[in-house]
Amino acid sequence: MNSPKAFHKIINELCVEKNIKQNPISYGWITELKKNGISKHIIDNRLDLNSSNSYIIAGDKFATYEVLKSHEIPTIEHRIIFNPQTRSKYYKNKFLNDAKKLLEENESKVVIKANSSCQGKDVYFCSDAISVEKTVNKLFEERNDTLSACPYVDIEYEYRAIFLCGEILYVYKKKKPYVIGDGKSKIKELIYKKFSNDVKLDISENLDLDKIPTESEEVSISWKHNLSGGAEPILVDETDINLSKIKEMAIKAGNALNIKFASVDIALTYNQEILVMEVNGSVCMNKFTELVPGGYEIAKGIFSKAIDQMFKENK
Repeated sequence: MNSPKAFHKIINELCVEKNIKQNPISYGWITELKKNGISKHIIDNRLDLNSSNSYIIAGDKFATYEVLKSHEIPTIEHRIIFNPQTRSKYYKNKFLNDAKKLLEENESKVVIKANSSCQGKDVYFCSDAISVEKTVNKLFEERNDTLSACPYVDIEYEYRAIFLCGEILYVYKKKKPYVIGDGKSKIKELIYKKFSNDVKLDISENLDLDKIPTESEEVSISWKHNLSGGAEPILVDETDINLSKIKEMAIKAGNALNIKFASVDIALTYNQEILVMEVNGSVCMNKFTELVPGGYEIAKGIFSKAIDQMFKENK
């Protein structure tokens, strides 16, 4: 599943195994699945399981935050900023000022992101009022309707829990991109040796690329945990002391959104706080299957259960 073709390979295999007929329509954008007189649809990698409302909430980071907060689920604060091109100009100044206040409240560390962003795209770290306003203007020029300003949280690991109808099917965690020093090479040289050109690294702005780390010294090179941006997936088992809490919070988050099939991202901070970050209505395991031994079979097992549930909805 390291490409859309691989996702369809999994679906093709499952349809053969489950005696499901496929009918690609709308130039392949939609795949109709038929079994026992029941029709279901896949759009991109979105299965026909979630309601439109749960998709909309999960697809908007601020809306997700508001729902989680209303259910008293620990989460990272979001403050909304409206695009003055689609809303009254009053909104931009009012909410932009709220974003700038976050700088004072959080040691000049703020994250600005598009509410519809995914895979770490359109997410920026800002350390002063000028960079906040510049980032906001940039994202609005790219036709984002709303943004969120969040306090920067120093995250040790980001957990991802796969949720299906009130149960957790699988959990793994992600470690920020890093390099290991050899006592001779600069950080930029270590990055070049470790990461291929297709990895979209988002290197921390305060990182000294000319520094030479000591031998065996580990250096984090990004503040993000996206697998497509060089983060490392780590398998989680029952020895992980946080696993039960992660599962409990992921189930609460999924149920709060009334969503049926989703991935729930949960942050473990360096001071051991556990906070729900977001809920994704489209379950994506692209890089996971590429980077984890046996990852393709793990993903296939997850989608197998989701497809079974999808057809069960009509029974």
